[in-house]
Amino acid sequence: MTLDEIGADLAGLAISVRVGGAGVTHAPQCRQVGKRVAEEATVPVSELRAGGAIRPCRTCGGAVVGELSATQSERLAALIPVLEERLQEAAEVERAKREEQERIRRADAIDKRAGYIVDAWDWKVKEERRLASRYPPERRTAVVPCVDCDAKATIAFDPRTLEVSYVCPFDSEHGFLQQDGDQEPLTTWVHRTENGLVALDLVAPVLAGADDAWAMTFASRVADYRTTVSSMEDFDKAHPPRMRLTPDVRCGDCGDPMHVWPGTTGSEPRIEAHYSCDNRHRDGKFRHHEKRLVDEEIDSLLHRTLRGHPSWATAKELEPGQGEIAAYADDLGRKLAIFDARAGAARRVGRLVRARSRLEKELDLVTRIRDHGAPATADLTRYAAGGYASYTPTWTFTELARALLTERVDVTKRTVTVVTPFDDGTSLQRLLRSREIRNELAELHERRGALERELADLEKRF
Repeated sequence: MTLDEIGADLAGLAISVRVGGAGVTHAPQCRQVGKRVAEEATVPVSELRAGGAIRPCRTCGGAVVGELSATQSERLAALIPVLEERLQEAAEVERAKREEQERIRRADAIDKRAGYIVDAWDWKVKEERRLASRYPPERRTAVVPCVDCDAKATIAFDPRTLEVSYVCPFDSEHGFLQQDGDQEPLTTWVHRTENGLVALDLVAPVLAGADDAWAMTFASRVADYRTTVSSMEDFDKAHPPRMRLTPDVRCGDCGDPMHVWPGTTGSEPRIEAHYSCDNRHRDGKFRHHEKRLVDEEIDSLLHRTLRGHPSWATAKELEPGQGEIAAYADDLGRKLAIFDARAGAARRVGRLVRARSRLEKELDLVTRIRDHGAPATADLTRYAAGGYASYTPTWTFTELARALLTERVDVTKRTVTVVTPFDDGTSLQRLLRSREIRNELAELHERRGALERELADLEKRF
C-alpha cells in the first residue's frame, strides 16, 4: 500500500525497527538479526518507507509497533480487509503464473519430442515407437508450397510408423539433395522454417493426446509466424532500408543476395559462420561460403586500395545524412514494435529470434552512428589517421566499414569480386584523387614560399 492509502495517521505511527542492508526489517529482539544490521531505531512509518523497498522478517514480523490511538486503530481496522483482498489477488496471480510455467514446460517437452521425429533422429524415434500403438492410425497431412518449384507439395505424418514425408507432385526429388557418394538424399525441405513448423503441427498434437498444454501454447504458431514474416516483408517494401549496415554480398552464380548464417560456437563439432544462397543451382546444389574467408578477401582488397590513400576511408561523400540516419532509427523502432505485436506463439522460433536480435543490434548501431558519426562508429577514423594502417600488411575492417567502403561483393567457389566506389574511373575516385592532388599542390606551394623566403633571407647576409 502507498502512504496515501495508509493515511496520515498510520504514516506517522512510531515503530521500533532494525534495518538490514538488503532492506529486510527486524524487531529489535529478533533472533534472525545478522552482524550487518543497523542498530535499533524508533521512526515513523513514513520515514521507514521513504528509505526504499522493505521486506519484513518472517520470523518476527519486521518491527515493534507502538501503542495505537483510537483513530489509528479505526483506520487500521478499515485497511485490513483491503490488504487481505490484495494478498489474495497476489496469491492468485502467483498461482496462475506457476500454472502457466508448468503448461509451457509440458508444451516444450512435447514440442521437443515432435522435433526429434520431424528431424528423423533414429534413436529418439525408436524410443517413441514404444508408444505408437496408442496413437490414432489416421495419417495427418498438410499442403505447402514446394521448396523447389511452384507446385503444392504435401507433408504427411503416419502416427503408427512415426514417419514424416514430403512429396512434390511434379518431381519426387524436390525437397531433397543427392550428394555425390551418398546413398540416401539429404532432406532440405524441413530446413525451410515454415515447413518445419507445419510438420511439428502434424506430429505434436498426436504425441500430446489429451494434454492440451501444447495446443494452448503453440496452436497459433504457424499462423503467427506467417503473419510476422509477412508484416516484416510488407514493412520493408513500404520502408526500404535507408542505408546498408553490412556489405552487399551476392551469389556469384545467380546474383541473388546471400544471407549470413551465424554458425555455432558452443557445440562439437564447431560450425563456422558462412554466407548462404538458398537457391538450388544448375548442379542441383546450394551455395555456402565460409564468412571468415570471404571477409578476409574483402579486407585484403580494401586495404590494398586504401593504404596509399587512407583519408579516402572517411570521405564525407560516404557518410549518410543526419536526417536519413534519424529516419532509419525511427523505422527500426517501428519495425521492432510491429514484430513484437505480431510474433505471438512464434516468438521463440529460431529464425524470428535471430531476426529480432538483428533488429535490436541494427537499432543500436544506427543510434551510435547518429551520436558519433559513421566513420568513428565503423572505426575508420583510426584507419584514416594513417601511421600504422599505412605500414601494416593487413587490416581487419568492421562490418559497417565493409558496408561503407564497398558497393557489391560477388562470391563464387573460386573467386571473391569486390566492387568499391574507389575503383579506377569512378566519379568518387576522380573526385577524391583531384582533391588529394589539389591539397598536395597547396602544400607544395606553401613549402616553396617558405623556401624562397629562407633563401632570400640567406642572400641578404652575403
